[in-house]
Amino acid sequence: MTDQNDRNLGADRRNFLLGGLLSASALSAAGQARAAPKKPPRRQPNIVFMLVDNYGYGDLGCYGGGELRGVPTPRIDRLAAEGVRLTNFNVEPECTPSRSAFLTGRMPIRSGTSAVELTGGKDGLAPWEYTLAELLSDAGYATALFGKWHLGSSEGRFPTDQGFDEWFGIPRSSGEVNWPLQPGFDPKEYSLQSIMEGVKGQPSRPLRPYDRAARALIDTEIAERACAYIAKRSKEDRPFFLYLPFTLPHDPPLTHPDFTKPNRSQYQNAMDEIDHNAGRVIDAIAAAGIAEDTIVVFTSDNGPQTFQGIGVDFGGQSDSGPFRGEFPSGWEGAVRVPCVIRWPGRAKAGRVSNQIVSLLDFYRTFAAVAGAAERVPTDRAIDSVDQSRFLFSDQPTSDRDHIMIFHDNKLLAIKWHNFKFHLEVRDAPRGPVVTTGQSTTTAFDNVLPEPWVFDIENDPKEMWNISTTNVWVRRPVAKIRRAYAESVAKFPNIRPGGERPEPAAG
Repeated sequence: MTDQNDRNLGADRRNFLLGGLLSASALSAAGQARAAPKKPPRRQPNIVFMLVDNYGYGDLGCYGGGELRGVPTPRIDRLAAEGVRLTNFNVEPECTPSRSAFLTGRMPIRSGTSAVELTGGKDGLAPWEYTLAELLSDAGYATALFGKWHLGSSEGRFPTDQGFDEWFGIPRSSGEVNWPLQPGFDPKEYSLQSIMEGVKGQPSRPLRPYDRAARALIDTEIAERACAYIAKRSKEDRPFFLYLPFTLPHDPPLTHPDFTKPNRSQYQNAMDEIDHNAGRVIDAIAAAGIAEDTIVVFTSDNGPQTFQGIGVDFGGQSDSGPFRGEFPSGWEGAVRVPCVIRWPGRAKAGRVSNQIVSLLDFYRTFAAVAGAAERVPTDRAIDSVDQSRFLFSDQPTSDRDHIMIFHDNKLLAIKWHNFKFHLEVRDAPRGPVVTTGQSTTTAFDNVLPEPWVFDIENDPKEMWNISTTNVWVRRPVAKIRRAYAESVAKFPNIRPGGERPEPAAG
């Protein structure tokens, strides 16, 4: 024991002397350079998550759009060059479902949020859900949301009821600002939603009506609040999670006057403002000196919305790139969107991957990098997959091999590896669907008498139905469906508007 103590004391003396030499050297170098000391890296990274509204796969320059569409997107393109660009990133078919998937790590069908609530019933997430904001808050993070919530518009279901310390934005959709313009509109049936703000522990309060004038200005204010938040929080030791669900380019794509330019469509103006606001957030992170400590994500909640607004725009809007279909449907154009992820030193700069990843996966992934994987609940079905090894290390393959696409409580399609298995068709595709060895089929909005199968790597537009020559694909897809059914039997789904899971009757 004495010999061991002597060895420890000797090591302590060597470390003390070496530390003194290193400290003297460091002080000398600091004195010569007169530079401020660099902050040590955080154990838990900050997370800034930018989510735009109805942005297509083909809108960004780094995904084939940008200048091709008349509006370069240099700031987001540069963000992609500095990080990972995913080309097989999958979301849900509509606004509310995607936001639910991101914040719960659960397929929205489980949370009663598989479609936007339009009947006047209770909307959004049940308080029983344990959101990503709650998980990160419990792990020591400051949390804030600035933008579109769309997961509850009544007390008990606002962001500050679901783990966010503070919020500013709108509870529902920008499309509502057009309702008063529609012929026959009855103001007794609907009052404009408000722009709101709130802090945890207090009721959220309305600030002003969200009308068409406010719609044009709100994304600028979201960006301004985000920049101020980053500057403030960067001075603290506590990490932060900043969720920025911007409202553009959702119909109507009204923009700040600084971006309303002649000889451009309103959608082009919106593309310009989106890139500018993303750039402002990126610059704020750089100015705060926390770029290396901060994960930045830019993505969309779903694909294109090509129908026209009222008196707002003419011509093209969001573009789905090489895919067809739009929201809310199971076609690739609805569920495959841009996604870029930057974390300097961890997410390899310039990497491009076509591995399958889901919006669901950020739940477990962020829990893992925050050192809080043990906080992921075990008393419910969690569909998220931890992708931290794939995104932030040298692992070449995703840890996910399939996704299930539900909408309005219906299973529309399943993607497994490079195959897409359609069970029900929503939003009939423009153009034919050709069944191998048979004649052209006309798509229809209904349950398919026989599933359609596409090889989406070889056939990204989902035109060639290969079900008759690839019957074997039904086996792995059947396993996925059985596993889901078994999980529901163990962990019942929440009904829309419900407060918690309820066991099936009988």
